[in-house]
Amino acid sequence: MANIIKIIDGFSFIPREEHTLLEAMEAQQLVTEYQCRQGYCGACQVELINGNIKYTEEPIAFTPKGRILACCAKPTSDITIELPYPVKRKTGEI
Repeated sequence: MANIIKIIDGFSFIPREEHTLLEAMEAQQLVTEYQCRQGYCGACQVELINGNIKYTEEPIAFTPKGRILACCAKPTSDITIELPYPVKRKTGEI
């Protein structure tokens, strides 16, 4: 079943089921921060405002309560997230 990803800044989309949150944002041409893609560094942290996720692999990086790692998180319900930077597409602002 498809889940909706909503970004606090007013952008929402339906990701492909096999994508992690990071891959889903990249597929939408959103500018995203990341480094390792495996949950080691924590560079891709976003705030989970609402909804549920599961990790494809348990992250090693420290994540404070309420934050998730986009590189290894998959939504299991509709989710709302807040990015630590303004939402931008690779082709310009949204």
